[in-house]
Amino acid sequence: MRDFITALISFIWALLLYCVQRIAKLLGGPGDLVDPKNPPPPGAVGPWPRSLTGLFYRSGRRLFERLSDPAAVLFLALDECLTKLAAWAFPLPPDSRRYRHETPNRLWHQLQLTYAGIGPQRRLSVQQAMNTRHIFILVRNNPDFLRIPKEGELDLAELIERAYQVSEFENIWRVEGLGHVYTQRTWSLKWDASDSAHGILTEGQAVCLPEKSLTMMHAGLGLGFAEALLKRVTPDTPVKEMERVLVTFLRLCRNNSRPGYLGCALESLGLVTRCFNFQVLSLVQTVLADLDPVAWEYFWRGAGRGTYFAPAHLIPPLYSPWVAADQEAPSDRVHEILKAAIAWPANIVNMQTPEIFLAFIRRYGAVPENRRAIAQGVAASTTMAADITPGHSVIKAYLEYVPDAEPEVQELWAMLVREPAAKAMHRYQPVLKRHAMMDQVFRYQDLDALVDQLDPLTPPVDGRAGVASGEDRSN
Repeated sequence: MRDFITALISFIWALLLYCVQRIAKLLGGPGDLVDPKNPPPPGAVGPWPRSLTGLFYRSGRRLFERLSDPAAVLFLALDECLTKLAAWAFPLPPDSRRYRHETPNRLWHQLQLTYAGIGPQRRLSVQQAMNTRHIFILVRNNPDFLRIPKEGELDLAELIERAYQVSEFENIWRVEGLGHVYTQRTWSLKWDASDSAHGILTEGQAVCLPEKSLTMMHAGLGLGFAEALLKRVTPDTPVKEMERVLVTFLRLCRNNSRPGYLGCALESLGLVTRCFNFQVLSLVQTVLADLDPVAWEYFWRGAGRGTYFAPAHLIPPLYSPWVAADQEAPSDRVHEILKAAIAWPANIVNMQTPEIFLAFIRRYGAVPENRRAIAQGVAASTTMAADITPGHSVIKAYLEYVPDAEPEVQELWAMLVREPAAKAMHRYQPVLKRHAMMDQVFRYQDLDALVDQLDPLTPPVDGRAGVASGEDRSN
């Protein structure tokens, strides 16, 4: 009943938005508001839905593919909220406590954020929403920003050079978006979207890719495959069929990734599922947990990143991604992963305005049980940023930032931000790069322990000062 109601309302909402969009187009509305930016992902849809639930869900998703950016954002935001409202109204037995008993605490937390967002932290809240929206649009509309041809084979060397010409700060997302487009275009033109495709980032034009681009090109590879393959599933897809889809995703990622970058692609499945296909999140994670526990951990890291960028959470005072993680985590382990995964983009997206992440640290870092996850998310995202843009000037300025705050908050910033970011620059990135294991930062784990195991002779890092002891390894 719950899935049926959600799928039906979702379909009606998509149909309403599509009709409004068509009317606006007939009335001469501007193209940015009435035309979809990107073509549907390649590949066929799955078997005919087994029920009305599946039929309404799939029909809604096909309409979603035809929506312009503003309409698509509205659809995704309300779709998630409707799904959660249905879960609260019709809880399954394991969900009853999470959706009912803990609701008052979450509402109180959200009200506190709302008060801060419209009151003392209004400027920061507006700036954070603008920062997040900018990155969301940057990845989604990358073909426009990089002037990628809408048809035909791509000149990858020219496009990767163009992606790195804009700004150091935007390199991460421009390269990720390019990896997404290049993957789907090559998969379609060379392999006719076949499940047996191989070599997309190991052969042909991709051979000449600069090493610094590989983490996010592989993240884009995973985005491309996940977006296409999730067209095959609905909330009532049988477990065996879901297994086949996930096995296909895992195989495509393995057959088209370079050694040491597979995890970057696997993580993207969680982002695409959580951000764009929320109604099938539970089904995907349940099947993947039995199928491949390591890929499942990458999945949840991506799901946390997707929570941060999901349209329902673009304005945290309205609905915080941290509150959403509290709602959605099926276990303590997943909750820990989600907290680190939310700290990942919250850190990297707002590096140019560190006061925003300082407010995050002030609120969540003050709780001891959150600190390990936050520090890991900061370290992992900074390692990735330092790898994709060597000598990143924004990171260097970030390390020099001294909060204008009370001593205990300055201490939290040093412990949870400056120290892990310094280790990322001077220790984690050089060692993981040397051992061809950059994809390990896309999984929640103890990076100190991993680096100690790989290279026990690496000099320690004075993280509080933001410099390495001995030789500076940032160059």
